[in-house]
Formats: sequence, structure tokens, C-alpha cells
Amino acid sequence: MNSVPAYNKKQIFSYGILFLSGLYFAFISVYSINQVDLGFQLSAVGRLKAGQVIYKDFDFIRPFFGVIFWDYLLKFIPLQFDYSILISRILVIIESFIICHVIQKLIFERKDLQTTVFLVLCFLHTFPVMPWHTIDGIFFSVLALLFYKKKWYLSSLLFIVFASLTKQSFIIFGLGASVIILIDLFKKFVITKKDLYVFIPSFLFLVAILFQYRIIENFNLFVEQVLQSASPSYLYEGCIAPYFSFEKNFHTIIYILLLILIYFIKINKNIVETVLLVVLPIFIISPFFNDGQFKGAYVLYVLLFILFLKYERQNKFIFLLLFLGWCSSISWGYNTPAFFILILLYKFIEKQDRFFFLLWGIVLTVFSLYRSKYPYSSESLSSKHLFIKNVPAVSGLLVSEKEYSYILEAQQIHSIHKDVIFLPASPLLDIINLSFLNRASWEIDVEYPSWKSDLQKLKTNTIAVDNELLPYYKEGFFVSSMTLELIKQKKVIKKTKYFTIYGN
Repeated sequence: MNSVPAYNKKQIFSYGILFLSGLYFAFISVYSINQVDLGFQLSAVGRLKAGQVIYKDFDFIRPFFGVIFWDYLLKFIPLQFDYSILISRILVIIESFIICHVIQKLIFERKDLQTTVFLVLCFLHTFPVMPWHTIDGIFFSVLALLFYKKKWYLSSLLFIVFASLTKQSFIIFGLGASVIILIDLFKKFVITKKDLYVFIPSFLFLVAILFQYRIIENFNLFVEQVLQSASPSYLYEGCIAPYFSFEKNFHTIIYILLLILIYFIKINKNIVETVLLVVLPIFIISPFFNDGQFKGAYVLYVLLFILFLKYERQNKFIFLLLFLGWCSSISWGYNTPAFFILILLYKFIEKQDRFFFLLWGIVLTVFSLYRSKYPYSSESLSSKHLFIKNVPAVSGLLVSEKEYSYILEAQQIHSIHKDVIFLPASPLLDIINLSFLNRASWEIDVEYPSWKSDLQKLKTNTIAVDNELLPYYKEGFFVSSMTLELIKQKKVIKKTKYFTIYGN
């Protein structure tokens, strides 16, 4: 009896792990829910759909393009459609596939579907699947780099503008990348037809939305809200210090000296690749032992920069992606280069082809286990779960009984008190109830510059304060002064399992 040829075994295994990866993507599309972040971007979209004008009628401290991008993606889907959150999650996964396929075209030798799927697993890592401005900024940035590689300079520059208009940190990437593109453009000024085919409709789209969403009309409000959060000190504290600073200066000096030694000492690249092959699985299991955070992410990212500088300095797109990864990590709440670190780590060891399926299997297994056990701001799969039915926006999601009960209780409160505002940060409930009564769905000071003026307008409103969330918003960076002030002004009229309801 003939044995199965080796190449057929490899092909069968490849199809098998592709199938399992498909199941994983289906799983993360439906599994878990969180009240604070999941609905943030979409609550702003909901306000646009309700006829509100960004910056004028509601506060938004980021540039406008990401929200408008999602408004167009969901143009024909009402946010109260039962499965709108599920659809948005599927779109995020598609967006991630496009990002990784483009990155593959930019720097990888492997061009197959298997590699694309593996890169998507790495890109999404343990991040909750939801529309997010950072992912949108990366999306437009990598498309800009692809156009640059094709020498479509006008389209590249325009998509850098799109990226810069999703989140402030991408302006840094935009400035740096634009200088490089303009230098190449002026060396040999050539505009191709294909470039114009992309540039002209994209530029007209940008002009159209500036008027459609009344950005020009409210430009002063745009500048005021977007720039009010800028802090010169954060450029060091949030952008540089995490990568180079330790608690003790002595450790920082040792760290920098080691990086210099690694760069200058002659080391066979195969040895470095072998070490990184061991580092990758250790790195991806680190969240299990580090409160969900990747241990040593900043150190590893800088090390990758040094290694690419040492062994592959001729590939400028690797360094542009390293730069992009750094810019994407500049954030208040998720300041890590995790979107890029595993992709770039794999790029360095790409030629160790015989370990590809092993790495794929490890990544898929570890992230499946992590998401099952530690879903973001949600309950483990070990508790009883069920699919939500007949609830606006969130139907089709697999959630715990407690989370389902929470949503049903919030709906009941809203049915009794139509003027209720859920505090201190419940954008998902705003979407479910289709209620946008104040100027921000994240009622924390840094996200709500107009909270003091709203305080006067909302004196007569009922408020429902999340019993578990409130302690996190009483002080510190994410303080919700509006919530604390309204609690002082009102009296408790009812306590439920999940909320304390206040009225006049």
C-alpha cells in the first residue's frame, strides 16, 4: 500500500489549519462583548446617522476620517439593525486581511494565502475585534505605502492624509513618510494614469465629505477639540520612554549598551533567527502571566529595529513599517506596538520555512485559549454563555448570562426613563437604545471637553450609574467629573442589580 506523499501530507495539514483559522475568525466575530470600548467608534457613527454634526453637536477629540469611513461602510445598515455589531466585527476582520495582504506585498517573499492568514492572526493578536481608529489609521497607512511602492505618488500622499485624519499619532507617520515620498517624486517627476485613477476619485471623496459632514463650516471646533488633548510632555512619556526608559537609570544604560553591542558584534544571522524562533512562542504566551499584556514588547520592538538595521538595512519598507508600528502605539489606552511586533518578528525569521506550520499552530492555539479564558472586559467561556436574540445591534453575539442580563436590565430602565443617560461610559447602550442625549458617549473628562456646559443642560435627566464601573472613573486620568457632579446633584430613586438610578 502506497504511503501518502510528503507534499500531500503538507497540503492536507495546510488545508486543515486554514479551516481551523477560519473557525477562529468566526469565533472571535461573535464571542464576548464589552460595554466601554466596543461601541465607542460606532456610537459616533450613530450620532452621524441621527443627524448630529461632528464637533458641533457632539464632542470628538480625534480627527474625523475614521468615523466617516465607518459611516460609509455602514451606510445602508441602521445601527439598530439586530446584527450591526456582528457585521462591523466581520468588516474589521476583512480590514485586517487587507492590511496584512498589503504588508505581505510590501516586505514578504511568501505570497500565499497561508501566510496572509498567519499574519492576520498576528496582527489581531489578543486585541478585541471592534472598529477602532488605530486599525483604520494602519489601514490607510499601509495602502499609502503600497501606492508608494508602485510609484503612485499622488495617491500615496493622499492616503497618508487619510491616515493622518484618523488619529493624531498618524500625523507623525504622515510627516515622515511624506518627506520620503516627496523626495522620490521630485527626483523623477512622473505621474501615471493608474495613479490618477486612484487619486482623482479619492480626492473628490475627501472634498465631498468636508462639505457633507460640515467640517469646513466647523473647522474652528475641529481644531479646538482635536488639539486640546495634545500634550508636549506626552511625546516623551508615551512615545519614547516606554521603549528606552527603566525604573533605574543604571538599567537603562545597560540596555542601551547591549543594543549597541548587538549591532556591532558579528553574529551569524542564522543564530539570531534560531533565538527569535524560541522567543516568538515565549512572547505570545506572556499575556497569560502579565495581566493580558505582552511582556517585553517595547524591548523586543527596539531589538527588531536594531536587527533589521544590522541585517536588512536596504529594505526601506521594513523601516517604514517599524515607524508606522511605533506611531500606532502612541495612545492613551493601548500604547503598545502589538499590531506589528509579531508580523515583523516573523519577517526576520521568514526563511526558517520548515517551522512555519509549527508557528502557525502555536499562534492559533495560544490566541484561541487566551481569548476563551481572558476575553477583553468580558467573562470567560467557562461561565454559561448564550447567543443574544432580538436585541438591537448586538444580536448574534455569544455572551455570558450576566452580560445578557445587564443589557436587558438597561433596556428596561430605558423603557421606563426615556431621558436616562447611562454613566460613566456606556456607548454600547447608547447604540442599543438609540439615545444620544449628551455630547459624548465616553463621559470621561479627556474625551468630553464640553462636559461642564452639558452639566447644566442635563440637570433634569435621569442617570443610571454602572455599579461596577464607577470606582474606575472616580479619579486619575480617566476620571468622569460629570458623573461625580450629577451624583451630588441628584438623589437615588432606585438600585438595581447592575445600576444605581438617580433622579431629581
